Amino acid sequence: MLVAITIAILLASLFFVVGRNAYAASSLAVSANNIRQLAAGGMAYLADNNYNFWPFLEKKPEGDLWWFGLEPKSALGRPEGSRKIDMAAGPLGTYIPRGFAPDPSLRLSGTAFKPKFEFGYIGCAYNVHLAGERSDGRAVWVTTPKSPRPKRFWELQKPESTVMFATSAQVYPFSKKPVIEEFYGIDKDEVTVHGRHGGKAMVAYASGNAGFLPLDKSTINRNAPGANIGRFAPRGSTLYLK
Repeated sequence: MLVAITIAILLASLFFVVGRNAYAASSLAVSANNIRQLAAGGMAYLADNNYNFWPFLEKKPEGDLWWFGLEPKSALGRPEGSRKIDMAAGPLGTYIPRGFAPDPSLRLSGTAFKPKFEFGYIGCAYNVHLAGERSDGRAVWVTTPKSPRPKRFWELQKPESTVMFATSAQVYPFSKKPVIEEFYGIDKDEVTVHGRHGGKAMVAYASGNAGFLPLDKSTINRNAPGANIGRFAPRGSTLYLK
């Protein structure tokens, strides 16, 4: 009986490891597919809009127009996880193919995950510096009529090393226990890059290429170190952002 129990435990452990590895591999494929589609959609948008990048967030009469979709006014204030989003209404809505899927990698870190929208989760962030900058070099998170215009592609000195999109998340700051949630922007100060694939973030560059970038280990959020949420460089650095 003891031998049978031992064998059963070993088999269960083996199946768990194999299943987790398979899930991680499939999650990597989803991340890669989403990043590639965002990169292709972003490049198509630039070509159709005089090579101007798009805002991060605009306050509209009909609701909040995020870079990835419209959050209707009727949905504002609803509990997170049940909020509605119309991805087709966002700046990139007509440029992202229907194969874009919620990224399951956010559930693999061992840290509790809290989604924001009912459709699933996007798992990626936009480089807010591309949406415009103030005179002090701070990124424009909310675009108003008086905001600086978004950057143009031709203004980038090194588009091949300027991140346009990256896998992203943040550690929820109002919880006693570590909880990670979606976050949709990266800038020179936010700790929101998610190295969910072997400690590296998957990125799409402004040139349209995609790849991996390691996180600066000194920036990883200490409240949830296993989640690998940090930055490409210390706060205040615009490495890979300009």
